[in-house]
Amino acid sequence: MTVSGTILVTGFVPFSEHEKNISQQIIEQISLNPDYDEIIETCVLSVDEQGSRYTSLRIRNEPEVRAVLHLGLSANSEEIRIERFARNRIMMTTPDNSGRHMEEGLIVEGGAEIIETNFPSYLIDHILTQSDRIRLSDDAGGYVCNETYYRSLCAALENHSPKVLFLHLPDEDAIPLIQQTDFVISVCKALETEVDL
Repeated sequence: MTVSGTILVTGFVPFSEHEKNISQQIIEQISLNPDYDEIIETCVLSVDEQGSRYTSLRIRNEPEVRAVLHLGLSANSEEIRIERFARNRIMMTTPDNSGRHMEEGLIVEGGAEIIETNFPSYLIDHILTQSDRIRLSDDAGGYVCNETYYRSLCAALENHSPKVLFLHLPDEDAIPLIQQTDFVISVCKALETEVDL
């Protein structure tokens, strides 16, 4: 559902050797609750170049998307990571789901080397206070997560909107699914009330 003030929350399908993806699981949990239909639109992205471009195309073509919260799996992490930067690089250690395997390259030729999230610092500080299992990260990696984040932030800079943030999430063995889902919903609620949508 797309309405004025929509917060677009995205996750990814499983990739590589992973049988499931916590970000997709959270998207499915949110989608089951009609209480959030008026503020949250959810989408599960493919783990490939097409998936990485989906949100940036939405940003350029649909001004009603006023905030974007990207979710991705970080299987080796024990904490939720707020990604502060997206980097203009692709460094794949394994192929994406389309079979693309770029060991080194740029996402956008001639693009900025690093783009910082345009989320307000006060909101990030608020998120960080919610749990000692949340930390700020300076490196979103070189896979499709970072590629998606970079493309979304490029589009947001061009349009001067929306706010875009990426959260890397640990597997549910580290933090249970229900806790991570509640956390994501709390971030969306903070966006609704504290960011000028």
